[in-house]
Amino acid sequence: MQDYAKTILSQYANSPRLLTILEGWNQALDPASLIDLWSQRVWNLSTAQGYGLDVWGRIVGVSRVLTITSGKYFGFSESNDLAEEGFDTAPFYSGASVTSNFRLSDDGFRQLIYAKALANITDGSVLSLNAILMTLFAGQGDAYVKDNGDMTMTYVFNFIPTDVQVSIIQNSGVLPRPAGVEVSY
Repeated sequence: MQDYAKTILSQYANSPRLLTILEGWNQALDPASLIDLWSQRVWNLSTAQGYGLDVWGRIVGVSRVLTITSGKYFGFSESNDLAEEGFDTAPFYSGASVTSNFRLSDDGFRQLIYAKALANITDGSVLSLNAILMTLFAGQGDAYVKDNGDMTMTYVFNFIPTDVQVSIIQNSGVLPRPAGVEVSY
């Protein structure tokens, strides 16, 4: 502690026993390292871990448990999600559930928190949506929004997203969609 002597009432300021106890506590309990550790693991989103990310998730309104799309199946080009594959590359959809609940790792949850936080402050323009995609998927490939000009827009990814990223994009509902606009991927 810094200058703990200022916190002692004047009537006890000259008590050698009390001052010895407080000096011992001061040497044993230095909160500076704990404050730095708390700042690193909770306050700073880019370095937060475990409980710290859970706190950030509650602040922005997302859960660590997410429905993960776990399988690819045969689909057509007019489909609007990322789980379809072209002909002769995936099996036909059998009607069985291809999703399951999954607890996100710290890195996946951090990406979901960033997505939700950025969605909370966006104005819904193509420029701000592209800024969100460039932030979320930096270094993985091109990701952008295409305005189709007919009250529809398409999220375009020129890389293959991981299953966690597909679930963040499609199942979490955190990527922004302007009112009255149909979205496809």
